[in-house]
Amino acid sequence: MVISGRHLNIGFLGAALASALVPAIVLTIACVRDPLPSVCPRFDAGDLVVTELRGAQAGSYRQWIEIYNASDAALPLAGLRITLYHLENDGSETFAAFFVRDEALELPAGDYLVIGGGDPAEIDYIDYDYTPDHHTTSDPNKPASLFASATIELLACDTVVDRVVYTGLPAAGTLALDGSAEPSAATNDDSATGW
Repeated sequence: MVISGRHLNIGFLGAALASALVPAIVLTIACVRDPLPSVCPRFDAGDLVVTELRGAQAGSYRQWIEIYNASDAALPLAGLRITLYHLENDGSETFAAFFVRDEALELPAGDYLVIGGGDPAEIDYIDYDYTPDHHTTSDPNKPASLFASATIELLACDTVVDRVVYTGLPAAGTLALDGSAEPSAATNDDSATGW
């Protein structure tokens, strides 16, 4: 057994006990949430469109990601993965990801849904709370911030449904599509154009 780069001699009984307890301890610590059922939503690229982002800023409004259903059918969202990739100044990449776990959550055709940091039962403009999967390291009840600039992907299993590169969430208000056309995953790829 190696701990912090040093070998630890704990003998046969100690090793047997450690090998039995460590997985149980790790499972107990790591499993904060129930595992996600094996749900693989079937979306085509472009079925969902990221239309608005609100980042960290002063005031009482929470952070959110707004999504539009550009398909012609209602879409069950359970299993949808939202991933954010942020490029650091040193060239390294940081990412955050969370799944939609609500098996009853459905987005009607031509409608919008807000995924944000807060309980929808208490905050009427949020439809789904990402906090259980995207929270601060110090408090699992406090939602983590969205990156100020990042690439955001909506993934359904191996299908990239939408991808947006956004730079600089505003200090007040939201970053949103300009509304000059119906939301489209083909035209929302870069926040420098049409946002």
